[in-house]
Amino acid sequence: MAMSGQDQFKYGLRIIICLLGLLTAGLLAQKSQAIWVEVDTVRVFDSNTTPAEARHKTLTLARECAIKKAIPEEVLTSSVFSDLRAESGQQAQEQTAINIFAISTQAGVITEEKILIAKPEILEDLIRYRVRLQAQVAPIIGQRNPALKLDLKINNNVFKSGDRLVITATSTQEGYLYLFNFLADNSVLMMFPNHISMDNSVKARQPLTIPTLAEQKQGVVYKVQADPKRTVTAEAIFGVFCTTPIAEFDRFQALQKGHTIFSAGDESFTRFQRGLAEVPLNQRCETALPIQIFK
Repeated sequence: MAMSGQDQFKYGLRIIICLLGLLTAGLLAQKSQAIWVEVDTVRVFDSNTTPAEARHKTLTLARECAIKKAIPEEVLTSSVFSDLRAESGQQAQEQTAINIFAISTQAGVITEEKILIAKPEILEDLIRYRVRLQAQVAPIIGQRNPALKLDLKINNNVFKSGDRLVITATSTQEGYLYLFNFLADNSVLMMFPNHISMDNSVKARQPLTIPTLAEQKQGVVYKVQADPKRTVTAEAIFGVFCTTPIAEFDRFQALQKGHTIFSAGDESFTRFQRGLAEVPLNQRCETALPIQIFK
């Protein structure tokens, strides 16, 4: 993501098929019940996969395995989780990413992690990637408030690099809105609030348009940008609505003027989950929007 010298937000948005609603079926994480587990995971990729892509896909699988190891099997095999996997259809390349979001929000969240080994082995026509991970996993409990809902809309679902992006958010109650960009490596960058629009409070049933009026007055335009190394960049916008401010999110890395970011770092994933874990389920709701960007 970036904001150019002309105050333009530029970023790619990675599609995560069926991510919509994945974070609406979770339960509140309680750190007092968190346990540490260790997993050693290996994946093999063809020569068309870059070492960076192999790394983030193997790390995602390692996170999934860590949660599975920490959480009872009966929780992992809920009917909702099974449906989420089935809906992924033929998008096999996205299956691992779908699984980690489904599992982590349905059964448990990773609140801390240590990457002990992240090492590629280049073979003739293959890349063998190994990730050894220690993770603190917290089970999630509680109940949702059915009265809390967040509706997100965008001006398009498929873009060409450089196209404008407009987001409209409407909540059923008064509270606070947070918008995140899930990047290609599954790291997380905050889109809103940012250094121009710092007030993220919203009124019940009153649509908020992004860019906001404050941004528009400064000539800000949101634009999507494809990763130059990819023909198609697929990411996701993720919206979180909460009745009270989320302290962890207020310290999150946000968009900065003049920077293009394709990775927010491994820690951003656990920071995002810690932020959700701070808030009782009956005080928040989440929605995701998948988007594709072509060169």
